Amino acid sequence: NELFFKELNIPQPAINFNLQHASANQFIGMAADALQEYFSKEKDAVVFVYGDTNTTLAAAIAAKRVNIPLIHFEAGVRTNDTGMPEEINRLLTDRLADINYCCTQKNLHQLTAEGYGTAIASTPVLTGDLMLDAFLQIEPGQLDHKLPPEYVVCTIHRAANLQSKKNLGNIIEGLNALHKAIAVVMPVHPHTKNKIEAYGLSPNFTTLPPLGYPQMKKLLQHCSYVITDSGGTSREAYFMQKKSLIMMDKPFWPEIIDAGCAVQTNTDDILKNSSLLEALNPDFTTAIFGNGKAAQNIHLHLKKYFDINR
Repeated sequence: NELFFKELNIPQPAINFNLQHASANQFIGMAADALQEYFSKEKDAVVFVYGDTNTTLAAAIAAKRVNIPLIHFEAGVRTNDTGMPEEINRLLTDRLADINYCCTQKNLHQLTAEGYGTAIASTPVLTGDLMLDAFLQIEPGQLDHKLPPEYVVCTIHRAANLQSKKNLGNIIEGLNALHKAIAVVMPVHPHTKNKIEAYGLSPNFTTLPPLGYPQMKKLLQHCSYVITDSGGTSREAYFMQKKSLIMMDKPFWPEIIDAGCAVQTNTDDILKNSSLLEALNPDFTTAIFGNGKAAQNIHLHLKKYFDINR
């Protein structure tokens, strides 16, 4: 996290609660309590939450407990799988928010179909994706690692792919097999690294330490395609006009698959489904995530919204 603050010139947080917890539920409760106390001291405040993390939900709960306007960005994403912690966080945060900003038309349609803006007194708005704004503004960095002339980028971090030796073993086995045909390069998340070592798995492909955002953009810039279980990386691959293989049973952004830019895969079908990417006829011109002006759209809407609701 410190790397991102430094490289992207992000101001340090005003406060760090340093919460210690044993479970996700404990963390959400403790974070909500701490944030509620902090928010209660603020006057004329607005709480802006992003995405679907446990912190997102904790802040949403805290904001509503002290009656502070709540704005949720990246709203309306649905997998219809409440076995995923992210799905629970999204559903609850969307429901609590006064304004729900949506990255895609599909997200907006989802919320309106659920009654947002009519039966549910929350305003859904299509803005485009802030991640695209950042992607367009941040230049690729320099890599300290020599790369092969042709390679595939892979990222793995999702709990569903790490929670058993079988799942992660299938992934490593598939990547090892793919590496014989085309080089595989994987920046390794610390938790993923720990699991690989704990399960006694042996990657035969190139592994890198975690990369900063500019370095990751550089890595994506020159790759042949991307294999990932990350909603963020699958979007970045789309922004970079790279095909991707998405290792999720229910991808967060099916719009990318619908545009012919990605293929969904299970953990035991990586090698087979990688070959399907060659047959894709991707359409990267559909502007699924907007035009890189999400921040401007949000600013204009917020100004109008609070002028009306003063």
